[in-house]
Amino acid sequence: MARSTNNVVMKGVSGTIGKMLVFRTNAADKTIVARRPKPSNKPLTVAQLEVRDRFTEAAYYAKAAISNPALKEEYQAKAKPGQSAYNIAFADYLKAPELRKVMADEYNGAIGDRIQFRVVDNFKLQSVNIRILDSTNAVIEQGAATPLDNGLDWEYIATVANPTVLGSNLEVTAKDTPGNTVTFDNIISS
Repeated sequence: MARSTNNVVMKGVSGTIGKMLVFRTNAADKTIVARRPKPSNKPLTVAQLEVRDRFTEAAYYAKAAISNPALKEEYQAKAKPGQSAYNIAFADYLKAPELRKVMADEYNGAIGDRIQFRVVDNFKLQSVNIRILDSTNAVIEQGAATPLDNGLDWEYIATVANPTVLGSNLEVTAKDTPGNTVTFDNIISS
């Protein structure tokens, strides 16, 4: 693959030449020259079809996201040199939130006890909710966590007494901007 930067002859060129070479210009205004891809005759596997569908969904999401001026501006602010708002929105759709840490040392089952979570996303989280379940999976309480000033952690303050903390499940549900929702289970064992 060849690259051309600020070449007067090639600047802004895109398309195919002689069914052999493909010219593309990326967001950093660099022209990429590559061999023309050859279609495969092999049937796609189920996993490949799933990936293709997921990429199609990401493309639809990214296109819709950049048509919203406010959201486009947020994505563009996160973009690095050579990236566009579309690239960031596309990647945001493909990556779900991730729970990194549960900090439940201060949770003893009393009203007012604090539970903190480190939940991260490659762009921005919309919400983090918690359900506290007892050992039989009955809901003790549930509610929305609030973001802390450090930009990483979320906190929930207990509103219901829990007499049997050991064996309780802290079920954390995180949702990001594209709507990726992930639920994490955390059993309190000590």
